[in-house]
Amino acid sequence: MRTPTLRGSLAALAVAILALPTTTLAQDTISDQEVAAVIEAARSELRASREQLLAANLSLTQEEADRFWPLYREYNTEKARYGDERLQIIKDYASAYPDVDDAMASSLVDRSVKNSKASNKLKQQYVAKFRKVLPPVKLMRFLQIESRVDNLVELQIQRSIPVVEPAP
Repeated sequence: MRTPTLRGSLAALAVAILALPTTTLAQDTISDQEVAAVIEAARSELRASREQLLAANLSLTQEEADRFWPLYREYNTEKARYGDERLQIIKDYASAYPDVDDAMASSLVDRSVKNSKASNKLKQQYVAKFRKVLPPVKLMRFLQIESRVDNLVELQIQRSIPVVEPAP
């Protein structure tokens, strides 16, 4: 019975994420301030939706919830730093697009890989902490939900980023 609830919740969240503005970041039809405001509003809404989704689908006991939610919020705060860094990488790409030279491409690739590695390291560190507050099945369910939401967000991001074109 819980799986349909999760599927329904993920579907609703997917619709909300995919309905976010898909203006290509390389377009200069809107100001940096407007882009920042839209991004911050979307991130805030996503954080709230993510917590609601988790609360509805983890079935935590009161004791588990008392230990999980502060740790989860701490994790999200740390995770947001890497999101901010990734957003800066995307903005740097957008400001250079379509004239991305080899030096810029190398820098963006290196920064992206470094950010991804650091984000994965953070996740590993927090999985160890979450193991102390959640039983294994609930931990796995939490990680599955997080992964699905992250994938939906990534899809939305990728929809808004043009693919670099090689120089003629």
